Amino acid sequence: MTTNFLYQLNQHFPHSYAITLSAAKFELGLLSQISQTLASLHPAIRLLHQDTLVNELDWQANDTLAQAEQTSPVTTIRWIVTLESDSDISDLPQRVKQVAANNLYHVDINVMPLATLVRPHKLALFDMDSTLIEQEVIVELAKKAGIGEQVDTITESAMRGEIDFAESFTRRVALLKGLSSEVLEDIIANHITFSPGAKRLISALKNHGYYVVLVSGGFNYFAEYVKNSLGMDESYANDLDIVDNLVTGEITSAIVDGKRKAEILQAVAQRLGIKLSETVAVGDGANDLPMLGLADIGIAYRAKPIVRDQADYAVTVAGLDGVMTVLGLSDSC
Repeated sequence: MTTNFLYQLNQHFPHSYAITLSAAKFELGLLSQISQTLASLHPAIRLLHQDTLVNELDWQANDTLAQAEQTSPVTTIRWIVTLESDSDISDLPQRVKQVAANNLYHVDINVMPLATLVRPHKLALFDMDSTLIEQEVIVELAKKAGIGEQVDTITESAMRGEIDFAESFTRRVALLKGLSSEVLEDIIANHITFSPGAKRLISALKNHGYYVVLVSGGFNYFAEYVKNSLGMDESYANDLDIVDNLVTGEITSAIVDGKRKAEILQAVAQRLGIKLSETVAVGDGANDLPMLGLADIGIAYRAKPIVRDQADYAVTVAGLDGVMTVLGLSDSC
């Protein structure tokens, strides 16, 4: 389906929504359950168009590809829906989200205004740890320092939003004091893995003209590696202070926390002449919520419950390339 076709649908049916469904497989019983759920929310909802964005043939070549280049082994269907009457369905996204969380947890269901889907988007920001990569780098550093459990506990508490990110970051970095800088290279070589579909997603975004930025509460050493490996445009992260090849445990620059991530989104957009209504943000932790809320499309990726609850959109069943289907993107223009 072309963008022009969707644009025409939006012109003729201005109060329409795109409902994107992703699951390991869609049996008729599951589709019937979803249809009945939608009908119970708004009985007069009408299906305008249906297309399949991902099918089983799309991921048959996965065995020959690196994980970051693979297509998630899911089936993704998109319904374009509207109401024939003038009834208001502006509450549809939130109502579907609530029902899905309770009854359809094994399906990614995202409901987006069609006007948002067809609007051009030009800037995308991504968290790094547990988003672009599968690890939390500071946890990997802590394991090398023999304090893994201590740091992991603080990290998880921060990701759930139980303690302030800046405080948790300062406490975790202090525990790394005396760690040899030689472990940084070892972590990159042996302990960093990219999220499923990460490279496929970034390549698709670049093919569609996006400017892509990494914003991380982790460290610049790793952020630069991830940025360069995936072909991103910029990266922002924290400095890891090292003196005489040893980590000092001190914070020597402003911490990239949730507030700072949102500021970076706004600053980069302004510098590039891009409206906030043309921006996308993706992350998994509580410190990503400010940028997810500021961006036009904020997507929680395999996120903590507090983040899934507050983000407008979420990808949990699919890999990171599931973001492509939320945005309605193919691999190439």
